[in-house]
Amino acid sequence: MLHAILDQISESEKPIIKIIFRNDNTRVVAFGLKKGLKLIDHQLPVNAKIMMLKGEIEIDSKIEIVNLKEFDQYILPPKVIHQVTSIQDSMMLVILNFNETSF
Repeated sequence: MLHAILDQISESEKPIIKIIFRNDNTRVVAFGLKKGLKLIDHQLPVNAKIMMLKGEIEIDSKIEIVNLKEFDQYILPPKVIHQVTSIQDSMMLVILNFNETSF
């Protein structure tokens, strides 16, 4: 599944989003973003651990701006409004934890 996302990134004008795993407590979502693509302001209801697999993104939470590159990790607290900009063709996993307050 991850190889398929990598193959589609450079041609897709929209984010590529695939749920990798889901149960009552956890959701793991793979995102593929073409260079220059932006996810406009949004927020998540729970802690989110972002794990970069390829490329580089910028997360702007209005509190801080963070650049993540290949193999970087970042925990985004719940209900923080943020936007994501892909600096390079990028792929990441986002792990949402619905049971615990932190990772």
